[in-house]
Amino acid sequence: MNTHKHLSSFVSHGCLRGILLALCSVSLNSAANAEQPASLFPSGSVTQQSLQKTIVGSDYQIREGDMVQVSVFDEPELAAGGRVRKDGCIQCPLIGSVRIQGLSQTAAARLIEEEYRKDYLVHPEVNLFISQFSVQRITILGQVQRPGAHDLPSEKDLTILQVLGLAGGPTRIANLKKVLVKRLVDGREKIFKVDVNGMASGSQTMMFYVHEDDVITVPESFF
Repeated sequence: MNTHKHLSSFVSHGCLRGILLALCSVSLNSAANAEQPASLFPSGSVTQQSLQKTIVGSDYQIREGDMVQVSVFDEPELAAGGRVRKDGCIQCPLIGSVRIQGLSQTAAARLIEEEYRKDYLVHPEVNLFISQFSVQRITILGQVQRPGAHDLPSEKDLTILQVLGLAGGPTRIANLKKVLVKRLVDGREKIFKVDVNGMASGSQTMMFYVHEDDVITVPESFF
């Protein structure tokens, strides 16, 4: 009788120990997954081609290097096109240089209409669209699948999550809690420490957007 009771107690303790070990294993696996949300950075999930197909928002501001096409309704000889120059201007027939950098496509078209209305046309109808966007370059170093310089289209602001996806995502030993971003602000170098892990998990709601010429370094985790 005592032997049976002892055996029953041993089995109960053994089962309890097994359950606790299983729970610990699940907890550790969950923590590991939270620590390295690799599924959010699938290799090839963000590509230069897919980003360039992004529809331009109405608030996009024309930048130096953008390729624009200008047409005037019923005035084919006034068609123009070319890249926005360093001075922010494009060249249009009759009216010459027009500065459109910093304007939306609609605002730029209205400005060109005003210039034609001054001396040449009574009711000009101008259509302007961007046929090719300039690119902005950033550098991603450290624990990512494809470190190096990456060109990003300028028509869409990208988060640090998206640009890490462009670099193939983090490696298994990446420390996503302490990603460093080096940036020039008002002519001075500034370093930001970004918790990408928090952004990926949703615990940090404010997203970090990259800027042209940013240098992003993903450090290694030390266990």
